[in-house]
Formats: sequence, C-alpha cells, structure tokens
Amino acid sequence: AMAEDSLAILPQSMGQAGAKAKVKPDARRYIPEYKGGLLLKDPNEETCPYTFSDSPAYVAKKRYEDQAKRAAELEGRDETRGFLHSLEEPCRKHKWQEAYQILERRTAVPSGLFLLARAMLRWNSARFGDALRDSEQALEMYGSSATAGPLAAAFSCFARICLGSEPRHTSSCSRELRPFVEAWSEAEQRALHGHALAAGLFQPRQVPRLPEPCEVVKDMQAHDGSYTVCSGVRVGYVFLLNSRDRLAPLFIHFHGASEAAADYRGPELAARYRDLPAHLMVVDFRGYGWSAGQPSLATLFRDAEPFAEKLPEILVQHGLAWPYPSGLILSGCELGAQVAVHLAAMFSGLFRGLVLDSAAGTSATGDRCGHAAERSGALQRWRAELEKASLEVLQPLDADLRSLGALEKVRGYDGQLLVVHSLPDDDTPFESSESLHGAARMQRKELLLLKSKGRSEEYWVAMRRFCAKIQLDDSLPKVGAVVEHLCAICAEKATSKCGRCQKVWYCGRKHQAEHWKVHKVTCAGGPPESTPKIEPEAEACLEAALIVDVCSDCDIDALHLCFKAVVEQTEPTRALHMSWRAASSALAKRVRELVGDLSATAAVQQPPLMLAVVEAQQDASTCERLRVLVDNMWQSAPSHAWVAFPDAHGVWSPRYASVLLPTLRKAAADSRVVAVSCLRCAKGRKETCDGIVPVPLPSSDDVEAGIQCGSYVLMNEELRADEGNLSNVGSVMRPFNSLVVQLRTLRILLDGTPARTLRHNFCGHRLLYQMQNMFGKRVQEFNAPEGEWMRWVLQLEQSSALGAFGPIPSDLNDLDWQRGAALFDFLASVVATPGAAAANGVDGADEAQYANIEAAALSVCGVRWKVERRLILNAGEAVVAKELRALAMEPISAFLQARALDTAIGIQ
Repeated sequence: AMAEDSLAILPQSMGQAGAKAKVKPDARRYIPEYKGGLLLKDPNEETCPYTFSDSPAYVAKKRYEDQAKRAAELEGRDETRGFLHSLEEPCRKHKWQEAYQILERRTAVPSGLFLLARAMLRWNSARFGDALRDSEQALEMYGSSATAGPLAAAFSCFARICLGSEPRHTSSCSRELRPFVEAWSEAEQRALHGHALAAGLFQPRQVPRLPEPCEVVKDMQAHDGSYTVCSGVRVGYVFLLNSRDRLAPLFIHFHGASEAAADYRGPELAARYRDLPAHLMVVDFRGYGWSAGQPSLATLFRDAEPFAEKLPEILVQHGLAWPYPSGLILSGCELGAQVAVHLAAMFSGLFRGLVLDSAAGTSATGDRCGHAAERSGALQRWRAELEKASLEVLQPLDADLRSLGALEKVRGYDGQLLVVHSLPDDDTPFESSESLHGAARMQRKELLLLKSKGRSEEYWVAMRRFCAKIQLDDSLPKVGAVVEHLCAICAEKATSKCGRCQKVWYCGRKHQAEHWKVHKVTCAGGPPESTPKIEPEAEACLEAALIVDVCSDCDIDALHLCFKAVVEQTEPTRALHMSWRAASSALAKRVRELVGDLSATAAVQQPPLMLAVVEAQQDASTCERLRVLVDNMWQSAPSHAWVAFPDAHGVWSPRYASVLLPTLRKAAADSRVVAVSCLRCAKGRKETCDGIVPVPLPSSDDVEAGIQCGSYVLMNEELRADEGNLSNVGSVMRPFNSLVVQLRTLRILLDGTPARTLRHNFCGHRLLYQMQNMFGKRVQEFNAPEGEWMRWVLQLEQSSALGAFGPIPSDLNDLDWQRGAALFDFLASVVATPGAAAANGVDGADEAQYANIEAAALSVCGVRWKVERRLILNAGEAVVAKELRALAMEPISAFLQARALDTAIGIQ
C-alpha cells in the first residue's frame, strides 16, 4: 500500500470526474509499486477514476479531524460534563471515596475528562491497574482532544513512573509538560542504577537451553522458551507441562536472585509441582540462563510486563487454552516476589492467586525521588493543566503520585493471597511477610510461618490447599479489553484474516498460503457438508470406594453380596478401595477372611481387580475415612478416574459399569461436569396387615428374577443430604450411593475442607452441597436405558438404623435432653392449666403436646441438626454474629410455627 507521505507524480486527470462505469474499478491497478512511482502503471491506458480525497494521507487527516470534532462535542455536552458538578462538593472536602463511588455508579457515555477523573480516583483507591487502563482508554478514544488527550497521556506516564514501568506516551503530553515527565523518568532510572542494594544482589548463571522438549520426571515435560523484552534482548523461561492433569492450575513463578529457571527442571521440584497438581512456568531475569543482557533493578519490572502481555500467545504456543479455565497463580520467591507483586498490581484481573515466598516488604522500588526537583516540577505543571481543564478539585490527589513499593502495590490486588515465610531465614525478617499480609486488602488471604528452612512438607501442603481454592474459583483471566487475534500457524499476533470466510487469522501471506491446504476444505464453496453430530469423548475409568461398619453377622452377609456384585461386572471396575471397622474381634476376623477370599477372586479376574483395604480407627469419622481412601486413590489412579460409592447393604447390577462408562467418557470431555447422578434403582418389599416385613438381602440374580416376576419395581430415588440420622456410616454415605464423582473434584473438595469439619457428622452434607452448587459446574443426570436396573437398595422402612425416621435416642446429647425436658414441662403446664394456653399465646396446645420427654428431646435434636447443616456450609469462613443468628433462627422459627408455638411468650 502507498505510504501516507508518498510523493506520487499525479496525472493531469487527477481531480476530474472519471468515466462512469457499471463496475467499480479495481483500486489496486492505480496504486504505485514503489514510493514516488506513478499513480498509474500506464497513464495512457485509461483515466484514473479516483480523486485526491481517496489518498491515504487525506483519509488519515480526515479521520483525525472527525475524532477531534467528536471529542469536542462529547466534552461540551451537559450529560458528559455534569459529573464535574457532582464531584465538586465531596472533592473539596477531600472525601475521595465518596467521589469515587459517584463515578463508579455513573452510566452515561464516558468523555475523556470523565475517564481521567475516574483514573485519578481509582489511583487514590489503590486500583492501580484500573487507573492505568482508564487513562490509556481516554488517550485512545480522545487523543485528538486538545484538553483530554494531553492530560490522559501525562497521567499515564506518571502512573507508569510510579509503578516502576516505562512511560509509553511521552510524545502525546503537552509541549510544556513533556520535559518535566522525561526529567522525572530519567531521575528514577538514575536512582535505581546507583542504588546500593543492586551491588552484589544479582548472582546470574549461564545455563544452556534445551534443544527440544524432554520429560524431566514422569508425567512432567519441560519446554524452554524465550520472549522479547526490547530490541535485541530476549529473556528465557522454563515451562513444565503436567500431562497427568492437563486441567491443573498454572503457576507463573519468578525465582530468587541466587536461582535460575533451569533449577526447576530438577526431578525433585518437578515432581512436587506435578503432585500438587499444577503446571509451572518459571521466568528468568536478564543474564540468567540463556537470557541476554545484564540484570539490573532498572529493568527488573519492565522486563516482566511484556511477558504478562504476551501470555495468551505463549500459552497457545504450548498447547494450552486461552483464557485458561483452571486459573493462573502468580508466585515469587525473595527478589522474584517483588516482580510478582508488581504484575499483580498492574494486571490484577489476570491472576486468580498470588503466592509470596520470603518476600521483602521494603525495597529499592519504593519512593526513590520523594520531593526531588524533577518530581515537584512535573506535578506543579500538572496542577496548572488540571486547572485549565476545570479539574482543579482533583489537584490534591497528586500527593498519591509517588513511586510505589511492595506494601503499596499489594493493596491493588484483590485475588486470593498466600504469604509464606521461613522463620530461620536470615536474609529476610519474617516481619516483612507479616507487613505484606497486613497491607493486603482482600479477605481471602493466608499467612504461613514455617518453623523449618526451605520448602518443607508443610510448605507443599499449604500450596496444595491453595491450588484447591484456585480451582474452585471460576473467574476467567483478562488482559485489557479484548484478546488479540493470533495466527493459525505460529500463534503470533495476527494482522490479516481470510478474505473469503473472514474467520481465520494470519500473521502474513506466507502462513496463509501454508495453511490453505487445510483451510480450503471449510472455506471453499461455503461450509462443509453436514455430518451427524458426534459428542466428544475423553478417557474415563471407574473405581469403587466402600466405607462400612460391621456390627453383626447380617452386615457380613450384606458385605459379601456387595463384594460379589462389584467383582462380577461385565466391564470390570479398575479398583475397589474399602475402609472398614468391626464392633468386635470376632467380626473383624470374619471381615479379614472375607477380604482374603475377595483378593483371591480379584487376582484371577481379567483384567485383575485392584484391591486396597484399610482398617479404620474406631474414632475416625466417615469423611475422614473417605479422605484416606481418596488420598490412596490419587497415588495409584489416573487423573481421568471417576469414583462410585457402593452401598454396603445394597447390590450393583452386573451391567452397572458397562452401562455407565459411555456416559462418563462424554462427561469427561465436558469441563463443567463434576459428577454424574444415577437414580435408577430396584426395590422390593412385602406388606402384611401388621406392616412392612424386611426382605432378605438378594443377589444380583435374585433381583433380575424379581423384576421379571414383578416382586421388585424400578424407580428413580434421590435422597438429599439432610435426610437420615447420624448413627452409622450407611446414613452418612447414602446420598453418595447414587453419585459417580470425578476423582479430581472429590480431592479438591476434601482438600478445601478444614480438618475439624471433616470430623463432623454433617461433613457429607457440606460435600454434597458444594458439589451441587459449584459456580460454572454441574451434576449431570444419567438416564438409564428402559428396563435396566442399576442397583438394589433397601427400603428405608426396613431399618430405622439406616436413617428413615431422623434422630434416634442414641443421637441425643445432654443439651437436647435439657431443652426437651424444658419444652415438655412448658407444654404440660399449658395443657394442665385452664386458660394458660391463651395467656401464653399457644394455639392448639393439645396438638403441640409430646408423649414424653424423649419425644420432645428428639424433636429438639431435629431442629439442632437443621441449624448445624446450615452452619457447616460456612465452615472455615469468617461469619459475624448477626449472620450466625440469622442462619439459626430460620429453622427454629419454622419448627415453632409447625408446632403452633410461634406466638408463645419466651419460648425462643
């Protein structure tokens, strides 16, 4: 295309109306092939139908004038300048937060001055990244405005200088302010180059780059790469891809001054990050590894910013999706922690989590120039230009325009924060980490002080817990307003797209030609022929987790039938994990004999069934036992495993696994599905005039025959977690019998549950609630084929011990008995005294009366359970007393209303 300053030799016919033609002439025939060439290849061939107004220089000038006119119109309107009147009063009283809230609520079309005012108030509120984006948006949209353009450019330069970044829009500042901005920036650089901290701080090491990717440890592949920070300088990084779990979170890590990115390719660290599980990307500094240049405090932050801006392209190059769905975690150790805090402040929406290891709270990146002449001169000129733009009420905010340290920058990040510090560390005092933790404004933050030096086991447990929290957060990363288009071949920034379909983008004509062999199938002649829709599938395998308490010989017989049903699957399950305990030594001996027989049967099966049996402690809760089983599964099972929960008093269909696995393979391809519910079951019972008679425990063959003769019926049964009692394991695990849960999801939920909560009897209710209410996730319902039964379950009426009737006397505690006795006595006195019911506000006192104290205590226990079920959902979180009362009063009020006691005086 012809350059805007082209000195083309115009023909004599230029500017005259061309000959009318039915078809518009091809403009490419009139574009000169080189700068200064003729507008026509052959002027005698035909007359040029274009005029001077079609030249690129004229079009660019016209566009600039239109933008300036539009900006002036917007700035002159009452609806866009009206915000100045609403800001005047709070700003004169220095109520900056009130002024900030006024602008945040405003929905009118933003003018350049509006964006500038909001940027300054956001800077005052420590939203540094948002303030920088507001100023650069104002410059982009209203750069041609004589008022808003120079002011937005100046504030953008000031903000970048204060953050330690490089000013990018100095040339767009006003002529009077430009020298002051340049002088301030140069003064900051001189202060950093001459800072005493830089002497002996960096310890660069040259490490060769891997010629090609290689597996440094099982399921962990290392890729070495580099990115451009400025002309002629590239900085290296190491990417460790976790093939065991490709949906794991991604750590972006900046190492300490004495480390190098290549150190993290070592087997020990690579295995640790693999087991979290997580991907890892470690970024070097200049002069480290295969990076060019020399390390310096002046370039420490500036080199990291291009990496964050190019992160979408880098992830696409390495085969990961963008936006990355499982979350990005920014981390830094020692000197690298300063870089991590800087990126968190500038790109706060990009990272879900921030990990700071042995970070210093103060550094050379703090306020270096203070009240130096360069800074004072720039701000003095800035006040004059604000006054000229009628924004003098914002002049006091220039006191916040100072160079920021780590303590100030961490206030600008609102994601999740983990601060780790080793107490024996002699280089950095632990008070620095405490200061950073205290300065952070977010509520989701944690401080961990380690007693041992280095990355101990306690450190990796905390990292694993933090990874689980990040995966439960579904916010997507953002870089600016729009993600740039990438080339379909090299994933670099694309500049053009296919002219026919307008869908596929390329960096140049060479890669477009290279991709044409593949692209022409869908581009030429319109869309391809319709084909039947094929639902995507992924790998999936099934494992069983069985938790059982053996209290009688009947439990032994039921367990034998349960074992037999799992072993005799037509499509074998991969493994059976069991946690058991017995009420007596004789029962324990029989369980061991039964497990031995099962092991012999599983060993000859093809393929053999893996069997892992754990004898649980007598005081261990159901969810603690489940946690042990899941930890054992995680060590041996693949990442695509799903976990089913057989009922120790139930029977699986022989086709349970073969019918369910196709659905699990489709669910594994959908990242939104965390569990599959299978509600189809067979039930059978005999009724007599005396009530329901227990049905003997059947085998799978008995169930098949019962369905044929009609003694068993098929139905969909769904039990909620708030049904049943707490007297045994069967009641707690019963809601899970109809679920098949992704092993990775189950591990994340258990890792995110506090240890004290795992010991609570209602922890199962919490797990089920979290599974059904994870943001962006869902439990998929499985519809079994017509006539197919998936499992046989007992009728709840057959045994009150299985939880059909709520609390039983063994569930009562002392407080239940006390409150039950008080309730019983109160109602007895109301009934015994004539007119007392009306005096106490009790309607229907006869209906509210209990038969005895035990019945009243059981009723009180039921209310307590409802309250505890609501409270356990908030375990591990900070809840104020008012919220606790609100959570408790709703079930209490419902109970009193149901018993006609809601108007009784003093009953609450």
